[in-house]
Amino acid sequence: MKIIDKIHENLERDNFFYSFEYFPPKTDAGCVNLYERMERMKDLNPCFVGVTWGCEGSTSAETLEICSSAQNLLGLEALMHITCTNTPLALLQESLAKARDSGVQNLFVLRGASASSESEFKHAVDFVRWVRKEHGDYFGIAVAGYPEGHDEAESYEKDLQYLKEKVDAGADLVISQLFYDEEIFMQFVHDCRKIGIKCPIIPGIMPINTRHQFQRTKKFCKRQTQAVKELAEKVSSKLDDDEVKDLGVREVARMIKKLMRRGVRGFHFFTQNLEKSVMRVLTDAPPDGLGLLGDEEPKGGDFPCHFPETRRDLPWRKSANMRRCGEEEIRPAFWANRPKSYMARTISWDDFPNDRWGDSRSPAFGEVDHHLFPSHTRQWLYATTTPFAANSTLNDICLLFLQSLTRTDTQLLPWFESSLSSESHRILPSLLQPMNTHALLSINSQPGVNGEPSDTKDVGWGPKGGYVYQKAYVEFFCSPDAADQVFDVIAQPKYAALTYMASSLNGFKANHEGVTAVTWGVFPGKEIIQPTVVDTASFMEWKKEAFALWLVPYKPGQEEFCPPLIREIYNTWWLVHIVDNDYVTDKLLQGAIGEVLQKVPKVVVKEPAKQQQAGK
Repeated sequence: MKIIDKIHENLERDNFFYSFEYFPPKTDAGCVNLYERMERMKDLNPCFVGVTWGCEGSTSAETLEICSSAQNLLGLEALMHITCTNTPLALLQESLAKARDSGVQNLFVLRGASASSESEFKHAVDFVRWVRKEHGDYFGIAVAGYPEGHDEAESYEKDLQYLKEKVDAGADLVISQLFYDEEIFMQFVHDCRKIGIKCPIIPGIMPINTRHQFQRTKKFCKRQTQAVKELAEKVSSKLDDDEVKDLGVREVARMIKKLMRRGVRGFHFFTQNLEKSVMRVLTDAPPDGLGLLGDEEPKGGDFPCHFPETRRDLPWRKSANMRRCGEEEIRPAFWANRPKSYMARTISWDDFPNDRWGDSRSPAFGEVDHHLFPSHTRQWLYATTTPFAANSTLNDICLLFLQSLTRTDTQLLPWFESSLSSESHRILPSLLQPMNTHALLSINSQPGVNGEPSDTKDVGWGPKGGYVYQKAYVEFFCSPDAADQVFDVIAQPKYAALTYMASSLNGFKANHEGVTAVTWGVFPGKEIIQPTVVDTASFMEWKKEAFALWLVPYKPGQEEFCPPLIREIYNTWWLVHIVDNDYVTDKLLQGAIGEVLQKVPKVVVKEPAKQQQAGK
């Protein structure tokens, strides 16, 4: 989707919106860390993310790959920076072709270094014209604006004329250079409007992370206005690093609030590949921050517009690739906690299920083609957790699973790409925690829902005015003895509405095969939507991945370091998925698991104090 369309939609609704900018790290490890940071920051629902491009295309491959991963694996709209001077035309053509193939639809066109005599393009405006000539209206194009004028411009007024030329040539929006005095930006916007630049102008916001960083970035502020001098004096005072960061959060939030009161709605954060300051500006409670994660929108002059839209279109995050986004309406539930893995293994599909999952034999799941991704992306996709201790006991394993249910600061287990979903907290104390204390190791779950409004915070999705439904389910690993107890309990007539599929490494059992919808919604003027299903074919593919994740921390040739207990789990335990089809009473799953827990021994008698504290 074009970013300009999202911006216009936000402006029409008077929504506050924002975007994040990153740069390609120099090492594979740095790229993995960046991906993990982007993954955490995506929960703030940015309008888009930008990725910089080194001069003369020095980071072209890395920039394109990060944009492609953001677009296709994280569901984030990507703005690919591209500098045109002194970059071979063939590289520019190839990069834009690959961008299109990856679903990237937005460019931030920059000049780069001063053009040499051999450069195909001398100025950004030349490249904007070329993109429009070669690619028509496919790409949305952003260009840079300089509130105090570009360093090399003859004058501020002349620089404004250059900016107008870029917009007239086909640019859709302007993103500004950083500033620390909102008056400078507002004057810049006024001057742009005065000469006929009508497109959105988004202010560039540079957080203050350290004193040294501020001193460096302050050099971009040509006019040392009173506001800039006062801020510099505060930062230069006798403050430690944490105090400088606290000050920076307050001052940046204050500047954003002032701009909002004067009609500005969108902001572009130069993150410097750091997250804490940006996250704090957006989420710290007022007056220090903007309070975006609070239960209610701030009212009054401090926040004179609406919160960004957080309602989910579907229960799962959609790809930002328009080809996939426009077609895909249904996914199997098994990858609910590993969405990147599902996106990666289906990235080469020619078409995606919509309306109905269809013939359960048809999903063409393949192994993830490692050649589709460069090394740093592979490392991120298959990032491992710390190997299990060599002397691991079943109690130790249960404690790790219990911690994974409540910890939000780190990934403890490879079955979870993020922390437990907010909806599963509904069944955390009554179902999930008791299961894991008895070594029924849960890796996926959802509560039952019977017609709750579509704007309900934890389970809602889809358009306003609708109602959502879902069948409770739980998926877990358990020992062969525990699996026998599960099968016996569910076989009772009173649990006839429970359906299950179960598999060990070499065995399979089920009391129902085929496709079962586990999430659906009813909305005004629409047919019933059923975006999440469970089916036998998908389960058999998922179980291969689920079992393999026990061994992920141990590289080929290092299997001897795998603890005996982990090898036993891998070789003999069962993976069980149970669905409660009686979503109206929503009591059968809880009852059946309760009976099983009475029949299998409790492993964790009491959690250590440190583990209990982690869940608070």
